[in-house]
Amino acid sequence: NSKINLKPGRIGSPVEWHQDWCFYPHTNDAFLTVGVFLDDITSVNGPLLCLPGSHQGKIYDHHNPDTGYFCSAVDLDADPVNATGAEECVGPAGTVSFHHVRTMHASGPNMSAQARRLLLIGYAAADAWPLLGVRNWDQYEADMVCGRSTRNPRMVALPCPVPFPMPPEAQERFSLFDNQKRARRLLYDRPAEVN
Repeated sequence: NSKINLKPGRIGSPVEWHQDWCFYPHTNDAFLTVGVFLDDITSVNGPLLCLPGSHQGKIYDHHNPDTGYFCSAVDLDADPVNATGAEECVGPAGTVSFHHVRTMHASGPNMSAQARRLLLIGYAAADAWPLLGVRNWDQYEADMVCGRSTRNPRMVALPCPVPFPMPPEAQERFSLFDNQKRARRLLYDRPAEVN
């Protein structure tokens, strides 16, 4: 999978603490996200923050405990995140970062005038089967970068949360930024909505 995370200058929204594992459950966690810096990323324009070693720790719940809905963020009351030692992924445009699907990560708001664009590309091992299914087998095969797909995926015993149930309004159009606002407690303050 791939996506571009856009944080325009002065209005780029923060991203709460989360693990990608809850978005992409597979039969095993041999899954890596590559970040390609499309702009210079500095400490003030919302860099990715990663907690080293967190990929070997617990798998966090990403549901609002009051509603039961998936909110794309760790509930900080139920599971406080110790961000001590978090590392900023900073560097000039063209820099590449790598993080495991279970790495705890977040990013603050973009406080600068400079845009912060980050291309994120996820790679799963050929024997890691997506538990949410494959819609188009031919496309799945065409997307194989290395190795050979299998109809007998490697199963690993570990907690594997799923991104359900979704709030009704998120089922039509999902936005990580909007969904994280449904968390019970947010780390980062959000500006008031403009109507």
